[in-house]
Amino acid sequence: MKKFDNENNLFSKQHSKNETSSKTFSKSLIAEYVIFGLTIACFLFAIIYYIISPNLKDGYFVGILQRILMLLLLFLPILIEKIFKIKFPSFFNISLYIFFLCAVFIGTFMNIYSVFRHWDTVLHGLSALLFGILSMCLISAWFKNKNITLSPIFLLVFAFCFSLAIEAVWEIYEYTIDALIPTYNAQRYMENGVEFVGRAALYDTMKDIIVGAIGALIAGIICAICQKKNNNFIKAFEIKKTNKINNNNSKDNDETTENH
Repeated sequence: MKKFDNENNLFSKQHSKNETSSKTFSKSLIAEYVIFGLTIACFLFAIIYYIISPNLKDGYFVGILQRILMLLLLFLPILIEKIFKIKFPSFFNISLYIFFLCAVFIGTFMNIYSVFRHWDTVLHGLSALLFGILSMCLISAWFKNKNITLSPIFLLVFAFCFSLAIEAVWEIYEYTIDALIPTYNAQRYMENGVEFVGRAALYDTMKDIIVGAIGALIAGIICAICQKKNNNFIKAFEIKKTNKINNNNSKDNDETTENH
């Protein structure tokens, strides 16, 4: 009788654990889908409004193309997940969608850039933190099946270098856009059609890189501190195989049915 009670208690604890895990997973997934839907709706509204706007100006068609490309870019994580049958951590996808909202919808469509001139600087800092999260996802994938305790210093250096590298690629993109469309002024090298001279022409680019470097360093330090406190910290960034998630859910359901 006592043995039966012990087994029953063990089953109850396991069932409760699986139920809690399932609820947490569902809540995070629901939050991800809600924010994704909100972002899509905002982007579609911005594109339609921009198209029907009577204010035709230089870069009008480029503006439409840019918004459409950003809308398509939103589906990139989903496309990668479908192709490789993986699932990014929900908090990474949520962070990505919020960043897109801040950068494109709030920044460009609502014209916050002209109201708050440092909005671009804020976004460069936040993007570095976002790329820091992505770097942890990559490390988690690379060392998933290896019994290795990762050094906090390694996480710090990798997150810093990875984030800073992406920031540099973005500046190359802005330079290329300005070379192809001189009136676009992505690097803010001119004002009212007059080009800056000397250090003033480099100010925006260097400011973005410096802010990105600070954000990358903060991301690296946070990752290093968390890893030092908990060696399993990196597991929170695990990129899971979708077929394994489905198999685990099936096993949990089968075990529950058998025990009942």
